[in-house]
Amino acid sequence: MVMASCESNVTKDQNEQETKATITTQAQPLVDGLYLITGIDTIENKLSPLATNETAIFFSKLFDDYNTEEYLRIIIDSTQFVPIQLGQAPTTEQQTDSKKKLLLSFTKSASEKLKVFTANHVMDRVVLVVNGEGLTMHKIREPITSGQLQITRCNDNACEKLFVSLSEDVVSE
Repeated sequence: MVMASCESNVTKDQNEQETKATITTQAQPLVDGLYLITGIDTIENKLSPLATNETAIFFSKLFDDYNTEEYLRIIIDSTQFVPIQLGQAPTTEQQTDSKKKLLLSFTKSASEKLKVFTANHVMDRVVLVVNGEGLTMHKIREPITSGQLQITRCNDNACEKLFVSLSEDVVSE
């Protein structure tokens, strides 16, 4: 799992503008989880500076069709999150001919963390992060008390890769 952050160095020419981004790896990789979003960068030459508790992530290429607004990077609070700790392997359900959804069932202790986190962040935006990449973004409208999450609009290739990756997040309590 590799985490990347971006630094921008912008120069202007009369007819065009070039942005050079330097990608650096973080010493600590992100834990798979649901993270609080603190900002979103959409314009390359206006990258937000990061606070010490913030990390910049990118959308997974597996979910490009979900990224309709062409977000350059998502800024998350790396201290405000719920780790994905599953009580059982994820399951899949067919949604349409080409799309599936993954169902995630959290452990009892992770379910409690999810409940508290979502209660504290009602109307805030969060992103589901797996392998250091953003998969889906959501606005928390009410606390999640069921201990379950769904990853929807998942094509077969993305679902299969996520299924394998998330199966590593199964823990016993």
